[in-house]
Amino acid sequence: MALFMSEFERIIETGQVNSDTLLQILSLDEEQQQAVFEHLALAPDNVAYDIMFFLMNTMGPTHPMRQRLYQLTMDRAHLNFRFALILINHTNPDKTNSISQLVRHILSKETSKELLKDICRAAGRLGIEFLIDDLAEFVFYGDPELRKEAVTAMERIGTDKAAQRLEQIAQTDKCGPDILESLAFLKTKRKNIAAPGNPGKSKPARPAPRQKPTPEPKPVQSAPLQPPEPHSDPYIHNVRLLASPYIEDRFKAFEYFSDKSDEVAQALHDNIDTQVPDLLVSLLRLIGRTIPQESLGDLLTLSEKDNIGKKDRFCLYTALSHYPELESVAPIVKSVTDPSIFVSMAAIRALDTHCSDYVVAEIRKKIESGTKTGETLTKIIIDTCVPRLIEALMASDTFSYISSNYLESSAQIKALDTWISILEKRNRTSSAKQFTRIRDGRSQTGGPEIVVIHPSASYIDVFSRLIHGCGFQARTFRGPQEAFEHIINTKPDGIITDFIIRQMRVSDLAREIRELYPAEKVPLMVSSLHRHLDKDNLASMFQACGINGFWEFPATTAQIKSLVPGK
Repeated sequence: MALFMSEFERIIETGQVNSDTLLQILSLDEEQQQAVFEHLALAPDNVAYDIMFFLMNTMGPTHPMRQRLYQLTMDRAHLNFRFALILINHTNPDKTNSISQLVRHILSKETSKELLKDICRAAGRLGIEFLIDDLAEFVFYGDPELRKEAVTAMERIGTDKAAQRLEQIAQTDKCGPDILESLAFLKTKRKNIAAPGNPGKSKPARPAPRQKPTPEPKPVQSAPLQPPEPHSDPYIHNVRLLASPYIEDRFKAFEYFSDKSDEVAQALHDNIDTQVPDLLVSLLRLIGRTIPQESLGDLLTLSEKDNIGKKDRFCLYTALSHYPELESVAPIVKSVTDPSIFVSMAAIRALDTHCSDYVVAEIRKKIESGTKTGETLTKIIIDTCVPRLIEALMASDTFSYISSNYLESSAQIKALDTWISILEKRNRTSSAKQFTRIRDGRSQTGGPEIVVIHPSASYIDVFSRLIHGCGFQARTFRGPQEAFEHIINTKPDGIITDFIIRQMRVSDLAREIRELYPAEKVPLMVSSLHRHLDKDNLASMFQACGINGFWEFPATTAQIKSLVPGK
């Protein structure tokens, strides 16, 4: 193994690929594969491409390493679009969901003509139908070479949908001999398929997307906030309500969209470049609730933007954390060391659902850099309580050392619980008992109890860290019912929540709590990313329901300490 790894490291360093050495990778055991993937995840693009290309072409479709290598190639493709060619050539044409959003994104962003031509050729050769609409765009693109490749690809795909798109193009000023020739060929082909004795079955065309409404004008910041005008289309009307200055309007819009994932996806697509205050925040919150798969491409586009604010980025990563698998992680990995800790925690939470070799290798590199950043990142990962990522990083001595010291000295109880469960899972009984004693001792120290209620794990992560930093105990709940059951039995020192908790409005929750405790005994604060609201309207609602006040998210430690005077 040592001799092989030495030769493999030489290949990565020099770029001189030795096929005999690479063939040995196919017979390595799991531990040896882990070492190979760690090196491969951080290898320079040109060397990594050659190695991945060789391995994917060499190993069979059922090889135990194939899925892992495919995923690593996917991760690299989001940083360097050229890697997508490996994916396209090794993806089952009947199961293209794993790369559909990535390839569409590349076709809309890539400027290299040669790479675009290669993708068009691969789409035609493999009959990738989901790219037909994107290929049709190149007919209008203006570049004759790309037009030729796109038309040829559509002809080779040859489905009813491809013929329909060519027929639509034929009705425009972009029609030319190439379009007419392809149509004639497809008509002949379909006649032959439909002939007696040679039955064929066509695939139904996808429904046309909703017509995009006229973009809203940018708001004039100096003008007073006005309620949105009613609109005959409920979709457009409720999109406007999502950014209304009145919280009651936003409640209504959330209720309207709560079971309409397709319209939520369309609203995000229509407003991805919005400048309307709070609209993107509202849409991303709805994305996290409804989880429309068709929004992954737009979420990918947003993650690569440099000009979105840190609070929008927090909402973006929170939305992505609700997806069981992510196609794109490279832009998220960059944010794990964001100066704003709440953004970093949301990015880490999202990555825990996609704990690939690339993710682990990149984060491990940051931790083992020997800088203060590595120590800070380790502590944030521990505070975010992400079991998959923590367990994967335990292979790093640096991570384990920093984590153990932090857990023994000052980490919150929730973090100790996560660490203990991982140790027990790995049958490290003595270490688990050691940290259990630390946890039990820390639990007995007491301190004021602050209840946090929110469906988002990222929101809870941030407040748990802030509350612990104030010397208080955080009791967190994902829904109002379980929180209320606890509050009935144990009077907390304060409650923090958002305007909407799952299907419940904060006004309704507040009224129930006020039947138990007065506002001066148990203050209830709203902390939210919804900020641009009419202050008088908000104050009136708060007074009527017994809500003590509003903090922008995330709150400051000074604000949290104010819940318990004298502490």
